[in-house]
Amino acid sequence: MSRDSFNIARSLRVLAGGWLRGAYRHLLAARYGGRVSGKSQPGAQASVLIIRADAIGDFVLFMPALKELCRAFAGAKVTLLVSQESEDLAKRFTCVDEVISLDRRRYRRSLLYRLRLIRQLRQRQFSMAINPIYSREPSTDELLCCCAARERIACSGDVNNILLSVKQRNNAFYTRIIPSHSGIITEVERNQEFVEQLTGRKMSVEESLPRITLSDTQMNEARQLLRSEGVNPELEQMVVLFPGASNAIKMWPAERFAVLANRIAQTYKAYILICGAPSDRAAQEAVASRVSAPLVRLVGKTDVVQLAAILKHSALFIGNDTGPLHLAAAVGTPTLCILGGGHFGRFYPYGDRQMHRAVFQELECFHCNWLCPYEVSHCIHEITVEKAWQAVRRMFEEVVAPSRYLQKPSVSI
Repeated sequence: MSRDSFNIARSLRVLAGGWLRGAYRHLLAARYGGRVSGKSQPGAQASVLIIRADAIGDFVLFMPALKELCRAFAGAKVTLLVSQESEDLAKRFTCVDEVISLDRRRYRRSLLYRLRLIRQLRQRQFSMAINPIYSREPSTDELLCCCAARERIACSGDVNNILLSVKQRNNAFYTRIIPSHSGIITEVERNQEFVEQLTGRKMSVEESLPRITLSDTQMNEARQLLRSEGVNPELEQMVVLFPGASNAIKMWPAERFAVLANRIAQTYKAYILICGAPSDRAAQEAVASRVSAPLVRLVGKTDVVQLAAILKHSALFIGNDTGPLHLAAAVGTPTLCILGGGHFGRFYPYGDRQMHRAVFQELECFHCNWLCPYEVSHCIHEITVEKAWQAVRRMFEEVVAPSRYLQKPSVSI
């Protein structure tokens, strides 16, 4: 097949796929959109569906708002639909009655999976369904509007992840749209704003911040894992590096993480732990191969709860803007983020700005929603090792050392 013929065939497939997706959505809306499945039974328990099927970090930030919703709907059965990545957190650290996990990739690709999940939700005959996400997506709009709940509530939100025309069309299937602040505020404040308007109760600042309390068993399991890797968490101070990210555009160069790791180990006598998901192995090796100090490779060796416990044992978290950053903050570990400008000011920092700090290089192109016009993200790549190192030193001197009574640096770099 010639190149021209190949391009024509590919274009036809794209057009056909787009037509089929459009036809499918019209049929789904006609069959399910806004319809309730049966009449409520007298005396039946009220039931509430909450959909929060985005990334781990988003879910961690939403946990205080979820707790407030559970309090507001005490007496009702609360079902939470989350992504597979957040399932363990939802089951172990929230007060909901039921957790349903969503395979986001499979939902996008398999019509059969999608229809089965919609049927599963409809069979529960929810009294109310809530979509609290500020940056709504077509898929979660679809799930909520087809779930057969009598009340269907969403945040007005922005159009970062959805076309304005699609969002306006989907709004017609909701029974209530809660207005939201249009300026730049943190996601913690957005979640608080949504829940306060829905429940009518003001949350304190402390109530709005994510907190995860780990059990003795979970902490002991983490200690055993660390000992098996040659580190004694009672005797060694540990610094976690997280060089990966779900989006490569957010990743600070591996060689700079390595220089930082060597300086931290030499100056503060700290063990370096490199953590991440299995998909972060390449980033781990790119860093580890350049580090001369003792380090522990933990990428792919922990689940999300074990990672939370390891973060709790650690003196400091340093990493890119990714889910474990928020996990570290939630367990009370000081954090330092290498922060780009795509969502600057929205997801991080929040809470105690002494404990949780960012290193960044402000540019005119900030707030691009990570639709970077350049081949490399200059907001990330223009952050120098020296700038990050100075931030690390301040963190040790002002936060880590006072809280853990660490010795002063023995080497001046």
